Order: sequence, then C-alpha cells, then structure tokens
Amino acid sequence: MTQRKLVLLSDLYFDSNEELNERIQSLFQQKQQPSIGYIPSSSDPQRIYVEHVRRYYRQFGIKDVQYYDLDTEYEEGRINSLFQCDAIHLSGGNTFYFLSLLQKRNMLERLRSYVNSGGILIGVSAGSILMTPSIRLAGYGEDADENYIDLTDLGALGLVNFEFAPHWDRSEVILQSFQEYIQLHQTKVYACPDGGAVIVENESLELFGGAVPAQ
Repeated sequence: MTQRKLVLLSDLYFDSNEELNERIQSLFQQKQQPSIGYIPSSSDPQRIYVEHVRRYYRQFGIKDVQYYDLDTEYEEGRINSLFQCDAIHLSGGNTFYFLSLLQKRNMLERLRSYVNSGGILIGVSAGSILMTPSIRLAGYGEDADENYIDLTDLGALGLVNFEFAPHWDRSEVILQSFQEYIQLHQTKVYACPDGGAVIVENESLELFGGAVPAQ
C-alpha cells in the first residue's frame, strides 16, 4: 500500500474549519512538539509570508516552523535537517518558478522519498499543484500563473493521480471549463475553494470545505 500523508490546501484560511483542522492535526499522531519545514516558492527576505504561515500553525499548537530557502538564500548544508521535520510545507506563489527551484536543487526525488518514509507534505495553492503529476493546470484559465521562465518540463511530484485547481469560486462556468480540460488531457481534476482541502492518507482521499471532483 502506498504510504502517503498529503494535505492539498487552496489557501491559508484562518476562519476556523474545525473538521479540517482536526483532520490535519490527526496526521501528526499526537506528536508533542511537531516541527514543520517551510519551503517558499521564491525568496522571502523580509520573512513576511513565513510569519503568516507560523500564525496559521499556531492554531494547531505547532510553534516550530523552520524556513528553508531554495532560491537566493539557498544553503545546501541545511537541507538534510529539512527532511528531519515531521512535515514539510510548500508555499503558494508562481507554480512554474517554484517547480524550477525544486528541479534546480534536485528536490523532487528527495520529497517523494520523504513522503514514502512517512513524512507529511502540506501544500498551499502552488504547493498543492506540485504534488500532482503535472503543473500544466497552473497555466490554465483567466487567473493562470505566468510561465515567465519558459519552463518546459512541467512534470511534478506525481504523489497523486489527479490535478488540483485552487481558488475555485464555486461557479459552474469554471467547473465546465475544467471538464473541457479533463476531456482534452484525459486526467482527473479536483476543484477546491479557499478554505477547502483535499487530504490523502495512504489510499484514502477526503474532501473538505467544498472541494469537488470536476467531472
């Protein structure tokens, strides 16, 4: 059986969803002082976004959130300690640039191994898209990420067999456009509103906060 603990969030939502929050906490299996390694999609020199993330995890009583930059402040010597963390958090941002950093630092295989060894992987928006087989969907639709670095290899972590559409506004029109995308690419898509999530644990998949299969 595939060992996986994955949380695919649309955004960091502070309006309490008790059911979702409890489910995320349950993945940590009563660890007393869990640690989270935070990977930003690009450098956060002022540490603005990581502070936002720290505030989010304090809701769960998790205070140990460590910052690991793969961009301008990259320190190869620190990366081994990232994989000692109980969970790794992949931030939101430009999905194409984020994937290019993971490729550049040879992180894709290491992250797969981490998940296969029981590590928890939590993504937000771009970070969630990176868990899927391809980030192609990030460039689709009106609010698409711009592929300003001309990334050609869009293969991502492939930890799930579906694609993820964050920030869904719950409109039928957008859902229909995803259905066209699904037919065109012969894939599966989960549409997720802000405040929602897809959680995958081993072989089970659970939907929270209005996330739906777009089919």
